[in-house]
Amino acid sequence: LMDRMESTAFDARWIAAKASVTTVQDGNETSFNINMRACRDSVIWISISPLLGIEVARVLVTSDSVKFLDRLHGKYQVNNFETINKLLELKVNFEIVQALMFGNFFAYKKNENRFNSVYLEEKYYILSSLNKKKLKRSLEEKDPNKPVIQDVYIDQGNYRIFRMSVEDQKINKSLVTNYSDFRLTDAGMFPYKSETRIRASKEFSIKI
Repeated sequence: LMDRMESTAFDARWIAAKASVTTVQDGNETSFNINMRACRDSVIWISISPLLGIEVARVLVTSDSVKFLDRLHGKYQVNNFETINKLLELKVNFEIVQALMFGNFFAYKKNENRFNSVYLEEKYYILSSLNKKKLKRSLEEKDPNKPVIQDVYIDQGNYRIFRMSVEDQKINKSLVTNYSDFRLTDAGMFPYKSETRIRASKEFSIKI
């Protein structure tokens, strides 16, 4: 199943795209357009504009930094992923950001991409990082070592990921991305719609 999933992953060396984006944080909704260019495993460049207007910001994401140019207020910031992780209260890196954007697989825990269980529900598979015995125990309140659970939902027809879920039960945080509107491109099936929800001390969502 892992081999089939990886063989159908979106596989482009270079990509250029346009998208409309809506973010919600603390009940405040913001909508804007983006132009995005990316080179796989190297860099992601994003230009941000209001729905009707000129560019207001640029973001450059590399393996070790996130650079932000605020044209509206004349400010420039350079952060590493450690700073971003403190804001999100989750552990992400370039590989995870890239995979989330393109609907591809990533292993949330470093050096760990093995899954211990697979379930078949209706027309999709669920790959889980926990086996059934540990999953049952992790759901019990008395368990002092609640684990980080990663679940990958795979379409049985095209073997593309349509949901990625990471939940840290010990500290009650989660990241869930849902994908839809898959269309065929020269580099494979690409999800033209996605929604990511991050739940920590605050909740944040982004629709693309």
